[in-house]
Amino acid sequence: MKRIPLLIQISIIFAFSASAQTLSLDSCINMALRANRQIEKARLMTRQRTYAVSAMKANFLPNFKASARDLYSTGDGSFDITGGYLPTFAPGADGSLQPNVMVNPATGQPVMSADGVTPVFNQYAYFPTQTLRYKFGNIIQAGISAEQPIYMGGKIRAGYQMSKLAREMALQNERLTEAQVIVGTEEAYALLVRATEMKAVAVLYDSLLNKLQHDVAAAKNRGMASHNDVLKVSVKKNEAELQLQQAENGIRLAQMNLCRFIGLPLSAKPMPEPVGENGSVSPVGAEGISVSERPESALLDMKSKLAEQKVRLERAEYMPQVGLAVGYNYLNGLKLNDRRLLDGGNFGALLNVSIPLYHFGEGRNKVRAARMEAEQAQLEQQDLTEQMQLEATREANNVDEALLELDVTTRSLAQAAENLRMAGKSYNAGMEPLSDLLEAQVLYQQALARQVEARCQLSLSVSRYRKATGQGLR
Repeated sequence: MKRIPLLIQISIIFAFSASAQTLSLDSCINMALRANRQIEKARLMTRQRTYAVSAMKANFLPNFKASARDLYSTGDGSFDITGGYLPTFAPGADGSLQPNVMVNPATGQPVMSADGVTPVFNQYAYFPTQTLRYKFGNIIQAGISAEQPIYMGGKIRAGYQMSKLAREMALQNERLTEAQVIVGTEEAYALLVRATEMKAVAVLYDSLLNKLQHDVAAAKNRGMASHNDVLKVSVKKNEAELQLQQAENGIRLAQMNLCRFIGLPLSAKPMPEPVGENGSVSPVGAEGISVSERPESALLDMKSKLAEQKVRLERAEYMPQVGLAVGYNYLNGLKLNDRRLLDGGNFGALLNVSIPLYHFGEGRNKVRAARMEAEQAQLEQQDLTEQMQLEATREANNVDEALLELDVTTRSLAQAAENLRMAGKSYNAGMEPLSDLLEAQVLYQQALARQVEARCQLSLSVSRYRKATGQGLR
Protein backbone atom coordinates (compact mmCIF):
# COMPACT_ATOMS: atom_id res chain seq x y z
CA MET A 1 0.00 0.00 0.00
CA LYS A 2 1.29 3.43 -0.88
CA ARG A 3 0.44 6.93 0.22
CA ILE A 4 -2.42 8.64 -1.56
CA PRO A 5 -1.30 11.63 -3.67
CA LEU A 6 -2.06 15.20 -2.69
CA LEU A 7 -4.93 16.52 -4.77
CA ILE A 8 -4.26 20.07 -3.66
CA GLN A 9 -0.63 21.15 -3.58
CA ILE A 10 0.20 23.38 -0.64
CA SER A 11 3.15 25.74 -0.78
CA ILE A 12 5.05 25.44 2.49
CA ILE A 13 7.60 28.00 3.62
CA PHE A 14 9.61 26.89 6.65
CA ALA A 15 12.58 28.53 8.29
CA PHE A 16 14.32 25.58 9.91
CA SER A 17 17.43 25.81 12.05
CA ALA A 18 20.74 24.40 10.85
CA SER A 19 20.27 21.34 13.05
CA ALA A 20 17.14 20.19 11.17
CA GLN A 21 17.54 16.82 9.43
CA THR A 22 15.28 15.50 6.70
CA LEU A 23 14.54 11.78 7.13
CA SER A 24 12.51 9.34 5.06
CA LEU A 25 10.14 6.84 6.63
CA ASP A 26 12.40 3.90 5.69
CA SER A 27 15.44 5.53 7.26
CA CYS A 28 13.46 6.21 10.45
CA ILE A 29 12.34 2.57 10.61
CA ASN A 30 15.91 1.33 10.11
CA MET A 31 17.17 3.67 12.83
CA ALA A 32 14.43 2.50 15.18
CA LEU A 33 15.23 -1.17 14.57
CA ARG A 34 18.87 -0.52 15.39
CA ALA A 35 18.32 1.69 18.42
CA ASN A 36 15.34 0.11 20.17
CA ARG A 37 16.25 -1.58 23.45
CA GLN A 38 13.25 -3.90 23.44
CA ILE A 39 14.34 -5.33 20.08
CA GLU A 40 17.87 -5.86 21.39
CA LYS A 41 16.42 -7.58 24.46
CA ALA A 42 14.31 -9.84 22.23
CA ARG A 43 17.36 -10.71 20.12
CA LEU A 44 19.35 -11.62 23.22
CA MET A 45 16.46 -13.83 24.31
CA THR A 46 16.59 -15.62 20.94
CA ARG A 47 20.32 -16.25 21.36
CA GLN A 48 19.73 -17.50 24.88
CA ARG A 49 17.10 -19.98 23.69
CA THR A 50 19.42 -21.14 20.89
CA TYR A 51 22.08 -21.99 23.45
CA ALA A 52 19.43 -23.76 25.54
CA VAL A 53 18.57 -25.98 22.54
CA SER A 54 22.22 -26.98 22.17
CA ALA A 55 22.39 -27.69 25.89
CA MET A 56 19.30 -29.92 25.77
CA LYS A 57 20.62 -31.75 22.70
CA ALA A 58 23.72 -32.73 24.69
CA ASN A 59 21.52 -34.87 26.96
CA PHE A 60 21.29 -37.48 24.18
CA LEU A 61 25.08 -38.00 24.33
CA PRO A 62 27.36 -39.57 26.97
CA ASN A 63 28.38 -37.45 29.91
CA PHE A 64 32.10 -37.75 30.68
CA LYS A 65 33.34 -36.88 34.14
CA ALA A 66 36.71 -36.79 35.83
CA SER A 67 36.88 -36.77 39.60
CA ALA A 68 39.53 -36.71 42.31
CA ARG A 69 39.17 -36.84 46.08
CA ASP A 70 41.63 -36.73 48.96
CA LEU A 71 40.25 -37.74 52.33
CA TYR A 72 42.43 -37.22 55.36
CA SER A 73 41.30 -38.70 58.66
CA THR A 74 43.02 -39.20 61.99
CA GLY A 75 40.81 -42.21 62.63
CA ASP A 76 42.65 -45.38 63.72
CA GLY A 77 42.06 -48.41 65.88
CA SER A 78 42.74 -52.09 66.33
CA PHE A 79 41.04 -55.42 66.77
CA ASP A 80 42.16 -58.92 67.83
CA ILE A 81 41.85 -62.26 66.09
CA THR A 82 41.62 -64.82 68.86
CA GLY A 83 44.15 -67.69 68.57
CA GLY A 84 43.75 -71.41 69.39
CA TYR A 85 44.45 -74.98 68.22
CA LEU A 86 43.91 -75.90 64.59
CA PRO A 87 43.45 -79.42 63.18
CA THR A 88 46.08 -80.84 60.85
CA PHE A 89 45.99 -82.76 57.54
CA ALA A 90 48.17 -85.60 56.25
CA PRO A 91 48.75 -86.89 52.71
CA GLY A 92 46.41 -89.73 51.77
CA ALA A 93 47.02 -92.75 49.54
CA ASP A 94 46.06 -90.74 46.46
CA GLY A 95 48.32 -87.86 47.44
CA SER A 96 45.54 -85.56 48.50
CA LEU A 97 45.42 -84.00 51.94
CA GLN A 98 43.15 -85.85 54.36
CA PRO A 99 42.14 -84.82 57.90
CA ASN A 100 44.66 -86.28 60.33
CA VAL A 101 41.91 -87.86 62.47
CA MET A 102 42.70 -90.34 65.26
CA VAL A 103 41.15 -93.77 64.45
CA ASN A 104 40.08 -96.38 66.99
CA PRO A 105 41.93 -99.59 65.97
CA ALA A 106 39.16 -101.76 67.29
CA THR A 107 36.33 -100.13 65.41
CA GLY A 108 38.16 -98.35 62.62
CA GLN A 109 36.08 -95.23 63.39
CA PRO A 110 37.34 -91.73 64.30
CA VAL A 111 37.75 -91.10 68.00
CA MET A 112 35.27 -88.48 69.13
CA SER A 113 35.76 -85.85 71.79
CA ALA A 114 33.66 -85.62 74.93
CA ASP A 115 30.89 -83.73 73.11
CA GLY A 116 30.45 -86.67 70.80
CA VAL A 117 30.48 -84.41 67.75
CA THR A 118 34.04 -83.14 67.23
CA PRO A 119 36.61 -85.72 66.07
CA VAL A 120 39.97 -85.98 67.81
CA PHE A 121 43.03 -85.33 65.61
CA ASN A 122 46.44 -86.97 66.01
CA GLN A 123 48.15 -83.60 65.89
CA TYR A 124 47.16 -79.97 66.37
CA ALA A 125 48.75 -76.69 65.21
CA TYR A 126 48.71 -73.72 67.54
CA PHE A 127 47.53 -70.32 66.14
CA PRO A 128 48.52 -67.47 68.47
CA THR A 129 46.18 -64.48 69.07
CA GLN A 130 46.77 -61.68 66.48
CA THR A 131 46.29 -57.94 67.01
CA LEU A 132 45.52 -55.90 63.81
CA ARG A 133 45.97 -52.12 63.87
CA TYR A 134 44.47 -49.87 61.15
CA LYS A 135 44.94 -46.19 60.33
CA PHE A 136 43.07 -44.08 57.76
CA GLY A 137 45.50 -41.22 57.09
CA ASN A 138 45.23 -40.03 53.43
CA ILE A 139 42.82 -41.88 51.16
CA ILE A 140 43.11 -40.74 47.53
CA GLN A 141 40.57 -41.54 44.86
CA ALA A 142 40.76 -40.44 41.22
CA GLY A 143 38.93 -41.65 38.17
CA ILE A 144 37.07 -40.97 34.94
CA SER A 145 33.55 -42.10 34.09
CA ALA A 146 31.01 -41.94 31.29
CA GLU A 147 27.23 -41.97 31.79
CA GLN A 148 24.85 -42.74 28.94
CA PRO A 149 21.05 -42.55 29.30
CA ILE A 150 19.44 -45.42 27.42
CA TYR A 151 15.76 -44.83 28.10
CA MET A 152 14.36 -42.02 30.24
CA GLY A 153 10.67 -42.49 29.48
CA GLY A 154 10.76 -39.79 26.81
CA LYS A 155 11.92 -37.06 29.21
CA ILE A 156 14.98 -36.06 27.20
CA ARG A 157 13.13 -35.96 23.89
CA ALA A 158 10.26 -33.95 25.39
CA GLY A 159 12.69 -31.49 26.95
CA TYR A 160 14.53 -31.12 23.65
CA GLN A 161 11.29 -30.44 21.77
CA MET A 162 10.27 -27.89 24.40
CA SER A 163 13.59 -26.09 24.05
CA LYS A 164 13.15 -25.90 20.26
CA LEU A 165 9.63 -24.55 20.69
CA ALA A 166 10.95 -21.99 23.16
CA ARG A 167 13.53 -20.87 20.58
CA GLU A 168 10.85 -20.53 17.89
CA MET A 169 8.71 -18.56 20.32
CA ALA A 170 11.66 -16.24 20.97
CA LEU A 171 12.03 -15.71 17.22
CA GLN A 172 8.34 -14.89 16.88
CA ASN A 173 8.55 -12.58 19.89
CA GLU A 174 11.43 -10.83 18.14
CA ARG A 175 9.22 -10.37 15.06
CA LEU A 176 6.39 -9.12 17.25
CA THR A 177 8.65 -6.58 18.96
CA GLU A 178 9.96 -5.40 15.59
CA ALA A 179 6.38 -5.07 14.31
CA GLN A 180 5.42 -2.97 17.31
CA VAL A 181 8.46 -0.74 16.82
CA ILE A 182 7.78 -0.39 13.09
CA VAL A 183 4.14 0.55 13.66
CA GLY A 184 5.09 2.95 16.43
CA THR A 185 7.69 4.59 14.19
CA GLU A 186 5.26 4.83 11.28
CA GLU A 187 2.65 6.44 13.53
CA ALA A 188 5.20 8.88 14.97
CA TYR A 189 6.34 9.74 11.44
CA ALA A 190 2.74 10.22 10.27
CA LEU A 191 2.04 12.52 13.21
CA LEU A 192 5.12 14.57 12.32
CA VAL A 193 3.93 14.78 8.71
CA ARG A 194 0.53 15.87 9.99
CA ALA A 195 2.10 18.53 12.23
CA THR A 196 4.21 19.97 9.39
CA GLU A 197 1.22 20.04 7.04
CA MET A 198 -0.95 21.66 9.71
CA LYS A 199 1.69 24.34 9.98
CA ALA A 200 1.54 24.75 6.20
CA VAL A 201 -2.22 25.23 6.51
CA ALA A 202 -1.69 27.82 9.26
CA VAL A 203 0.95 29.64 7.18
CA LEU A 204 -1.35 29.68 4.13
CA TYR A 205 -4.28 30.97 6.19
CA ASP A 206 -2.05 33.62 7.76
CA SER A 207 -0.83 34.73 4.33
CA LEU A 208 -4.42 35.06 3.09
CA LEU A 209 -5.29 37.21 6.08
CA ASN A 210 -2.14 39.30 5.60
CA LYS A 211 -3.18 40.08 2.05
CA LEU A 212 -6.76 40.76 3.11
CA GLN A 213 -5.58 42.96 5.96
CA HIS A 214 -3.47 44.97 3.53
CA ASP A 215 -6.37 45.31 1.07
CA VAL A 216 -8.89 46.33 3.77
CA ALA A 217 -6.47 48.89 5.19
CA ALA A 218 -5.96 50.35 1.72
CA ALA A 219 -9.72 50.41 1.14
CA LYS A 220 -10.26 52.22 4.46
CA ASN A 221 -7.73 54.85 3.47
CA ARG A 222 -9.76 55.43 0.30
CA GLY A 223 -13.00 55.55 2.29
CA MET A 224 -14.29 52.29 0.81
CA ALA A 225 -14.12 50.25 4.06
CA SER A 226 -15.04 50.96 7.64
CA HIS A 227 -12.95 50.73 10.80
CA ASN A 228 -15.13 47.79 11.82
CA ASP A 229 -13.93 45.89 8.75
CA VAL A 230 -10.33 46.45 9.81
CA LEU A 231 -11.11 45.14 13.31
CA LYS A 232 -12.79 42.01 11.92
CA VAL A 233 -9.71 41.17 9.88
CA SER A 234 -7.45 41.89 12.86
CA VAL A 235 -9.42 39.48 15.05
CA LYS A 236 -9.02 36.72 12.46
CA LYS A 237 -5.34 37.63 12.13
CA ASN A 238 -4.83 37.14 15.87
CA GLU A 239 -6.54 33.76 15.66
CA ALA A 240 -4.26 32.79 12.78
CA GLU A 241 -1.17 33.73 14.79
CA LEU A 242 -2.37 31.54 17.64
CA GLN A 243 -2.95 28.63 15.25
CA LEU A 244 0.53 29.16 13.82
CA GLN A 245 2.07 28.98 17.31
CA GLN A 246 0.06 25.86 18.10
CA ALA A 247 1.31 24.30 14.86
CA GLU A 248 4.90 25.10 15.85
CA ASN A 249 4.39 23.45 19.24
CA GLY A 250 2.79 20.45 17.56
CA ILE A 251 5.83 20.01 15.31
CA ARG A 252 8.20 20.12 18.29
CA LEU A 253 6.23 17.52 20.22
CA ALA A 254 5.99 15.29 17.14
CA GLN A 255 9.76 15.61 16.61
CA MET A 256 10.48 14.59 20.20
CA ASN A 257 8.11 11.62 19.87
CA LEU A 258 9.85 10.46 16.69
CA CYS A 259 13.30 10.92 18.28
CA ARG A 260 12.20 8.64 21.11
CA PHE A 261 11.59 5.84 18.60
CA ILE A 262 14.62 6.27 16.33
CA GLY A 263 17.21 6.81 19.04
CA LEU A 264 18.06 10.47 18.40
CA PRO A 265 18.41 12.98 21.23
CA LEU A 266 15.13 14.65 22.10
CA SER A 267 16.75 17.97 21.21
CA ALA A 268 17.20 16.88 17.57
CA LYS A 269 14.87 18.29 14.92
CA PRO A 270 14.15 15.62 12.31
CA MET A 271 11.81 16.61 9.49
CA PRO A 272 9.85 14.30 7.16
CA GLU A 273 10.44 14.17 3.45
CA PRO A 274 8.03 16.23 1.35
CA VAL A 275 4.87 14.31 0.57
CA GLY A 276 4.72 13.42 -3.11
CA GLU A 277 2.24 11.75 -5.40
CA ASN A 278 3.79 8.30 -5.26
CA GLY A 279 0.80 6.01 -5.63
CA SER A 280 -2.56 5.38 -4.07
CA VAL A 281 -4.24 3.20 -1.50
CA SER A 282 -6.83 0.69 -2.68
CA PRO A 283 -9.78 -0.41 -0.57
CA VAL A 284 -8.89 -3.59 1.30
CA GLY A 285 -12.34 -4.93 2.12
CA ALA A 286 -13.19 -7.09 5.11
CA GLU A 287 -13.60 -10.42 3.31
CA GLY A 288 -11.00 -13.19 3.33
CA ILE A 289 -8.70 -11.50 5.86
CA SER A 290 -6.16 -13.87 7.39
CA VAL A 291 -4.13 -13.40 10.56
CA SER A 292 -1.92 -16.46 10.07
CA GLU A 293 1.10 -14.25 9.28
CA ARG A 294 0.91 -12.45 12.60
CA PRO A 295 3.63 -13.37 15.14
CA GLU A 296 0.95 -13.60 17.81
CA SER A 297 -0.76 -16.39 15.83
CA ALA A 298 2.46 -18.39 15.67
CA LEU A 299 3.11 -17.76 19.36
CA LEU A 300 -0.31 -19.11 20.31
CA ASP A 301 0.21 -22.22 18.20
CA MET A 302 3.62 -22.86 19.78
CA LYS A 303 2.23 -22.26 23.25
CA SER A 304 -0.34 -24.98 22.62
CA LYS A 305 2.37 -27.37 21.36
CA LEU A 306 4.51 -26.52 24.38
CA ALA A 307 1.68 -27.54 26.69
CA GLU A 308 1.41 -30.89 24.84
CA GLN A 309 5.13 -31.51 25.36
CA LYS A 310 4.71 -30.71 29.04
CA VAL A 311 2.20 -33.57 29.27
CA ARG A 312 4.82 -35.93 27.82
CA LEU A 313 7.41 -34.57 30.23
CA GLU A 314 5.19 -35.20 33.24
CA ARG A 315 4.38 -38.70 32.00
CA ALA A 316 8.11 -39.45 31.55
CA GLU A 317 8.72 -38.86 35.26
CA TYR A 318 6.73 -42.02 36.01
CA MET A 319 8.08 -44.26 33.27
CA PRO A 320 10.94 -46.79 33.63
CA GLN A 321 14.40 -45.26 33.31
CA VAL A 322 17.52 -47.08 32.19
CA GLY A 323 21.07 -45.75 32.30
CA LEU A 324 24.58 -47.10 31.86
CA ALA A 325 27.76 -45.85 33.55
CA VAL A 326 31.32 -47.06 33.00
CA GLY A 327 34.49 -45.79 34.59
CA TYR A 328 38.03 -46.32 35.81
CA ASN A 329 39.01 -45.49 39.41
CA TYR A 330 42.29 -45.47 41.28
CA LEU A 331 42.41 -45.84 45.10
CA ASN A 332 45.35 -45.30 47.43
CA GLY A 333 45.34 -45.31 51.23
CA LEU A 334 44.23 -47.10 54.43
CA LYS A 335 47.06 -48.78 56.35
CA LEU A 336 46.77 -52.11 58.16
CA ASN A 337 49.61 -52.84 60.62
CA ASP A 338 51.57 -49.97 58.93
CA ARG A 339 51.15 -51.59 55.56
CA ARG A 340 49.21 -49.80 52.75
CA LEU A 341 46.06 -51.74 51.99
CA LEU A 342 44.72 -49.87 48.87
CA ASP A 343 47.00 -49.05 45.95
CA GLY A 344 45.64 -49.74 42.46
CA GLY A 345 43.01 -49.06 39.80
CA ASN A 346 40.06 -50.91 38.37
CA PHE A 347 37.38 -50.70 35.68
CA GLY A 348 33.72 -50.83 36.53
CA ALA A 349 30.33 -50.73 34.83
CA LEU A 350 26.90 -50.03 36.28
CA LEU A 351 23.52 -50.64 34.65
CA ASN A 352 20.79 -48.81 36.51
CA VAL A 353 17.10 -49.58 36.01
CA SER A 354 14.53 -47.55 37.92
CA ILE A 355 10.82 -48.41 37.73
CA PRO A 356 8.33 -46.26 39.67
CA LEU A 357 5.69 -48.47 41.24
CA TYR A 358 3.19 -46.54 43.31
CA HIS A 359 3.01 -43.14 44.98
CA PHE A 360 -0.66 -42.78 45.79
CA GLY A 361 -1.66 -41.41 42.38
CA GLU A 362 0.85 -38.53 42.27
CA GLY A 363 2.04 -39.25 38.73
CA ARG A 364 -1.43 -39.85 37.30
CA ASN A 365 -2.76 -36.60 38.79
CA LYS A 366 0.21 -34.58 37.58
CA VAL A 367 -0.31 -35.86 34.05
CA ARG A 368 -4.01 -35.01 34.27
CA ALA A 369 -3.15 -31.49 35.46
CA ALA A 370 -0.77 -31.07 32.51
CA ARG A 371 -3.52 -32.23 30.13
CA MET A 372 -5.89 -29.63 31.58
CA GLU A 373 -3.25 -26.97 31.00
CA ALA A 374 -2.88 -28.12 27.40
CA GLU A 375 -6.64 -27.87 26.86
CA GLN A 376 -6.62 -24.37 28.35
CA ALA A 377 -3.88 -23.38 25.90
CA GLN A 378 -5.97 -24.66 22.99
CA LEU A 379 -9.04 -22.73 24.15
CA GLU A 380 -6.93 -19.61 24.60
CA GLN A 381 -5.55 -20.05 21.09
CA GLN A 382 -9.06 -20.27 19.62
CA ASP A 383 -10.31 -17.28 21.60
CA LEU A 384 -7.36 -14.99 20.83
CA THR A 385 -7.36 -16.01 17.17
CA GLU A 386 -10.97 -14.88 16.90
CA GLN A 387 -10.06 -11.61 18.63
CA MET A 388 -7.22 -11.05 16.17
CA GLN A 389 -9.63 -11.76 13.31
CA LEU A 390 -12.00 -9.14 14.68
CA GLU A 391 -9.13 -6.68 15.08
CA ALA A 392 -7.99 -7.23 11.49
CA THR A 393 -11.54 -6.75 10.20
CA ARG A 394 -11.92 -3.56 12.21
CA GLU A 395 -8.64 -2.18 10.85
CA ALA A 396 -9.68 -3.09 7.30
CA ASN A 397 -12.91 -1.17 7.82
CA ASN A 398 -10.91 1.75 9.19
CA VAL A 399 -8.77 1.82 6.03
CA ASP A 400 -11.85 1.86 3.80
CA GLU A 401 -13.46 4.56 5.94
CA ALA A 402 -10.27 6.63 5.88
CA LEU A 403 -10.18 6.36 2.08
CA LEU A 404 -13.77 7.55 1.87
CA GLU A 405 -13.08 10.36 4.33
CA LEU A 406 -10.08 11.49 2.27
CA ASP A 407 -12.17 11.47 -0.89
CA VAL A 408 -14.90 13.49 0.83
CA THR A 409 -12.45 16.02 2.27
CA THR A 410 -10.73 16.37 -1.11
CA ARG A 411 -14.03 17.20 -2.77
CA SER A 412 -14.90 19.53 0.10
CA LEU A 413 -11.55 21.26 -0.30
CA ALA A 414 -12.15 21.81 -3.99
CA GLN A 415 -15.58 23.26 -3.20
CA ALA A 416 -14.14 25.47 -0.44
CA ALA A 417 -11.44 26.72 -2.82
CA GLU A 418 -14.05 27.61 -5.43
CA ASN A 419 -16.19 29.25 -2.77
CA LEU A 420 -13.20 31.33 -1.65
CA ARG A 421 -12.47 32.37 -5.22
CA MET A 422 -16.05 33.44 -5.83
CA ALA A 423 -16.26 35.23 -2.46
CA GLY A 424 -13.07 37.13 -3.19
CA LYS A 425 -14.30 38.08 -6.64
CA SER A 426 -17.66 39.24 -5.28
CA TYR A 427 -16.05 41.19 -2.43
CA ASN A 428 -13.71 42.96 -4.79
CA ALA A 429 -16.70 43.83 -6.97
CA GLY A 430 -18.56 45.17 -3.93
CA MET A 431 -21.27 42.55 -4.19
CA GLU A 432 -20.59 40.76 -0.85
CA PRO A 433 -19.67 42.02 2.61
CA LEU A 434 -16.30 41.38 4.21
CA SER A 435 -17.84 38.88 6.65
CA ASP A 436 -18.69 36.54 3.77
CA LEU A 437 -15.10 36.63 2.53
CA LEU A 438 -13.77 35.97 6.03
CA GLU A 439 -16.17 33.07 6.40
CA ALA A 440 -15.04 31.67 3.05
CA GLN A 441 -11.40 31.86 4.18
CA VAL A 442 -12.25 30.07 7.42
CA LEU A 443 -14.10 27.35 5.52
CA TYR A 444 -11.13 26.95 3.19
CA GLN A 445 -8.71 26.73 6.10
CA GLN A 446 -10.93 24.15 7.84
CA ALA A 447 -11.21 22.09 4.64
CA LEU A 448 -7.42 22.08 4.31
CA ALA A 449 -7.05 20.97 7.94
CA ARG A 450 -9.64 18.20 7.55
CA GLN A 451 -7.84 16.90 4.46
CA VAL A 452 -4.54 16.86 6.37
CA GLU A 453 -6.26 14.95 9.19
CA ALA A 454 -7.77 12.53 6.68
CA ARG A 455 -4.37 11.81 5.08
CA CYS A 456 -2.81 11.28 8.51
CA GLN A 457 -5.66 8.99 9.56
CA LEU A 458 -5.30 7.00 6.34
CA SER A 459 -1.58 6.55 6.95
CA LEU A 460 -2.22 5.41 10.54
CA SER A 461 -5.01 3.06 9.43
CA VAL A 462 -2.83 1.44 6.78
CA SER A 463 0.00 0.93 9.28
CA ARG A 464 -2.32 -0.63 11.85
CA TYR A 465 -3.95 -2.82 9.22
CA ARG A 466 -0.57 -4.17 8.15
CA LYS A 467 0.26 -5.01 11.76
CA ALA A 468 -3.17 -6.60 12.35
CA THR A 469 -2.69 -8.92 9.36
CA GLY A 470 1.06 -9.50 9.72
CA GLN A 471 1.83 -7.96 6.33
CA GLY A 472 5.09 -6.23 5.57
CA LEU A 473 6.80 -7.43 8.77
CA ARG A 474 10.48 -8.21 8.70
